Amino acid sequence: MHTFNQQLEKKILEADGQYLDARGLEPLERYLQTYSTRLATYQQLRDLSDKLVLQALRHLAQTYPELIQSHGQRCKYDMTEVLRYVALSILRDDEVFFKEQMMSWLDTILMAHKKTTHCTAAYRYLQDAINSALPAISSGLTRSYLEMIITTLESHA
Repeated sequence: MHTFNQQLEKKILEADGQYLDARGLEPLERYLQTYSTRLATYQQLRDLSDKLVLQALRHLAQTYPELIQSHGQRCKYDMTEVLRYVALSILRDDEVFFKEQMMSWLDTILMAHKKTTHCTAAYRYLQDAINSALPAISSGLTRSYLEMIITTLESHA
């Protein structure tokens, strides 16, 4: 797995054999300035992942109890994986990584199960759980990733 995000990797390759100017250094400066916030968010998601997913699934079970009885373990696995990739993408500051590594797989899985409406609700509940458990700056970093998932799910509904 690459350690830099797509934008930084591109700048490094473009700068091969030359110095970066101020404009070329902007992505690196932005990456470094937000690193401590992104690291804290990554650690919070890592540490609270099970709790957050279970809270979302408990909420989902109130609306769709039969779904949780028959597919609860699979939902838990999928949502935990998604949250892990959200955390990694936040740490890397790299939405492209998330799209390439997660969205194709997730879209295929969810379309195969034909549960897009249910999953949309589950990911909304997950965002609610994150909003209540994490500081605003951290929950804000997760929002674009979960909205990407919700938008994709809604496009199939």
